[in-house]
Amino acid sequence: MKKTFSILLVFVCFTIYAQNYVDLARFSYANTPSNNFENNLDETTIEEFDLQLLYPIIWNDNTTLLTGLSANTAKLKLDFNVPSTSLHSIGLKLGLKKVYSEKWSGTYMLLPKIASEFNSFSKEDFQLGLFTLFTFSKKENLKYKVGIYANTEKFGPMIVPLLGLYYLSPNNKFEANATLPISFDLNYELFKKTALGISFSGLTKTFNLNKSIYPTNNEYVVASSNELFTYLQFQLGKSIFLNTKAGYAISRSNKVFDSNDKIDLAVSSIYLGDNRNQLNQNIETGAIFKIQLLYRFQIK
Repeated sequence: MKKTFSILLVFVCFTIYAQNYVDLARFSYANTPSNNFENNLDETTIEEFDLQLLYPIIWNDNTTLLTGLSANTAKLKLDFNVPSTSLHSIGLKLGLKKVYSEKWSGTYMLLPKIASEFNSFSKEDFQLGLFTLFTFSKKENLKYKVGIYANTEKFGPMIVPLLGLYYLSPNNKFEANATLPISFDLNYELFKKTALGISFSGLTKTFNLNKSIYPTNNEYVVASSNELFTYLQFQLGKSIFLNTKAGYAISRSNKVFDSNDKIDLAVSSIYLGDNRNQLNQNIETGAIFKIQLLYRFQIK
């Protein structure tokens, strides 16, 4: 049974991912040292925990079901004159991977989640996301990607067109994996079991505030941060990897708006019909330190 499961998992990994591995579990902790609010001497730290789980299930030779779980917690002050707030989200990953030919494949995911302080629960906490990505295999070590991400954010609908590639050098030392504008990762193997890398991540998240912090009926938070890291990756065991990252938030904000203050549509970072009135002050940009632990299944 153990041998059969390994063979099936290898098949799943080949058909789902362009790279020669799949991260079945990923846990990270990020800390931002005290940063001032803009135009104010008060300051806050930001602590964030993130967990991503993936479990693929084979349906047939060309179709694989994708299931998983995501959970995130961030603790910070949303304004200089309010106590610290904990923002939480938990969601499911439900979808499938379809192989159409030796060159083309598609991934389709539904991403339902709830995002709020978790003090209480209501329909306003619920969001529904959609992720679609098509992969074209130019060569064994070169793949192109195009797709779209959409979500029912608290400010209104958001759509993010995706464009990317995956490349692995012939000597297996240099790897590039990009899905722009959400993320990219470049790394080079310095020594056996040690790699040096540069990574970027940037994606907007929104949270419903169950407990009002201003004299309004209800608010929501728009958390946005474009983060650039340099990191060292260490292979601690056959399947366990540790990333130690140091980086900087190129742009960062945790904006609070009245729940009735919406926009027409967001396309990536372009907001159409945006006449909202921000209720809080932004946090200044600053350094970020992150530790990431991966459970990675290697494809031989």
